[in-house]
Amino acid sequence: MTSLDMASPAKRPPKNKKRNKRREAWKRYAERRGVSTRTLDRWVLAGIIPPPDVINGRKYIDPDTEPRSDAA
Repeated sequence: MTSLDMASPAKRPPKNKKRNKRREAWKRYAERRGVSTRTLDRWVLAGIIPPPDVINGRKYIDPDTEPRSDAA
């Protein structure tokens, strides 16, 4: 091995980066909708919105999620 081989790091193939999913905190989503976080929990049970992503015990939802208007 030459000193040139030791100085240059091994070439690795590029990692395929996933596009980060857009997320909004559960509480902030509730504030934008003008409801409480408990109401959002009820909406999930009723199937009005999809269940949130839970990361480290915190709830997140896609900010573009619209509540179903046909569910009542």
